[in-house]
Amino acid sequence: MPELPTYEDALRRSLDGVDCLAAHEMVSLGAADQRVLAEPIIADRDQPPFNRSAMDGYAVRHSDLASITSYPVVGTVAAGQSAHVEVPPGSCVAIATGAVVPAPLDLVVPHERSDHGDPVRLDADGLAAGYAVHARGADAVAGDELVGAGTRLSPVHLGLAATVGLEHVPVRRRPRVRVLTSGDEIVDATAMPLPHQVRNGNAPMLEGLIHRMGGNWLGHEHALDDPDAVRSAVERAADDVDIVVTVGGISAGDRDFFPGILDAMDAKTRIAGAAIQPGKPVRIQRLPSGVMIVSLPGNPVSVLATACLFLWPLIRTMLGCTSPMPWRPVELASDVHANAGRELFRPASVQPTGSVVVPVWQGSGDLSHAASTDGLVAIPRRTGPVSTGTTVRFLPWP
Repeated sequence: MPELPTYEDALRRSLDGVDCLAAHEMVSLGAADQRVLAEPIIADRDQPPFNRSAMDGYAVRHSDLASITSYPVVGTVAAGQSAHVEVPPGSCVAIATGAVVPAPLDLVVPHERSDHGDPVRLDADGLAAGYAVHARGADAVAGDELVGAGTRLSPVHLGLAATVGLEHVPVRRRPRVRVLTSGDEIVDATAMPLPHQVRNGNAPMLEGLIHRMGGNWLGHEHALDDPDAVRSAVERAADDVDIVVTVGGISAGDRDFFPGILDAMDAKTRIAGAAIQPGKPVRIQRLPSGVMIVSLPGNPVSVLATACLFLWPLIRTMLGCTSPMPWRPVELASDVHANAGRELFRPASVQPTGSVVVPVWQGSGDLSHAASTDGLVAIPRRTGPVSTGTTVRFLPWP
């Protein structure tokens, strides 16, 4: 039996040749949060568009400071007013934060450094030219790219888009995803299970994950352990979508039908397992139509882990995201058992100190412990435990 690929190699094979979706749509700024930008946002004018006062105070010429300490106040400039005011040498204007600094004034003395009179005495000792003046074009000049295509939009980006006059922005079409769970032992969440049955928690968990990952959830179907039923369900699920996620039915049992059915549908296999735990049987395939098949093991923590490890990067690739997956280094708060043959991915909680605590592993069916965690920690392959204080990688939940 061939050696299973590492996670990194399995992910590389899974994403090889997967392109960003070409289609995009225009959405209002109010609907664009967390969507992926399809075209850059460009500055339509200099930002700021004028020399802007950064404080309440008095605007003067820096060249006057050497010889003058008392200045006639020849006018007041408020925010939102034009600055058409003549300011003879040796005089000043009172100015508000955000107001236009009239030319050729080049310095704002803060209100607190004055006697508030008229003429006003100013303490400008140590203030350089340009003090408290936000110069025109200091942030960006007209034509600059402010937000690049492939950026996942935040509220800050939406505010920036509005400052350049946009009411709508072009965003990538979200990958369309259907989920197909399977198994005679699975019943609906609203059903009363028999002693040998369990309720279907995987479908709603995946629905939430897919929304958070940026996918477009198109629905869920459950198939019983019958090959004809499974094939029909796969064919329905694969109609007019980008990704089908199957859950369960991919191991070596005589009721694990997905691999054989997908092979019969001419699906090309990218990976058939990975050297990871949980999730060793994970499979990634592609149908002749281009639909990607992400087949996850059935236990809920396996579903959670492999969805984050494989489905999330796939959705991000189809969205054209330019930022990397949000892995970050953390330190272990206590020793964690490792596995010499497989990289372990364990739900873990981030402490106020920044270190992570990994709950005692009770198997991939233990969703209750995962519910109080913040993400996955990657425990490298080795013999013996990984010791307290070791730096490892951490992936927050989507």
